[in-house]
Amino acid sequence: MTLGTLSPRNGTGLNPWPLAGVAGMKARVHVMLKNGVLDPQGEAVRHALGAMGFDQVEGVRQGKVIDLELADGSTEADITEMCEKLLANTVIERYEIELV
Repeated sequence: MTLGTLSPRNGTGLNPWPLAGVAGMKARVHVMLKNGVLDPQGEAVRHALGAMGFDQVEGVRQGKVIDLELADGSTEADITEMCEKLLANTVIERYEIELV
């Protein structure tokens, strides 16, 4: 795939992996607030959904997804270090690493 190719993975219509097919490693990091930490953005989304008639939604937790394209030789330990040092605030957030 090339840059600009339509992709269902994001809403931009751009391929999030412009170098797809090139040797390397891809990882997706999911970052969420830990249980017990207030989530004002999630609560705002829940309230807005309720106002739109979606009363079945009882709770929303909002997070972020970070897609990484890594050079050959990168390890899951490297990704963990990135999460611990920058991508997640480990005091209030948890993260999951998915190799894709």
